[in-house]
Amino acid sequence: MSAVQATALEAGKALDALTALSVELSCHCDTHCETLILPVGKVQEACSIIDEAMLALKKIVATAEADGGGPSLA
Repeated sequence: MSAVQATALEAGKALDALTALSVELSCHCDTHCETLILPVGKVQEACSIIDEAMLALKKIVATAEADGGGPSLA
C-alpha cells in the first residue's frame, strides 16, 4: 500500500468515526441543549470514538513524516 493510500485510509477512518459521533450525540428531540443529559455509557463511547479518531490522525501525520513531509508530533 502506498503512503497516499495509507493516508487516505486513515483519514477516512477518522472522518467516519467523528461523523458517527456527531450523529449519535445530536439532539433530535424537543429538549433544549442546555438541559440534555447523556448517560455515562454514551459519554464513554464518545470518548472512545474520539480516541480512535485521534490515533488515526496521528497515523496520518506519521505516514506523512515517513514520506518526507508533514509536521512532527514529538
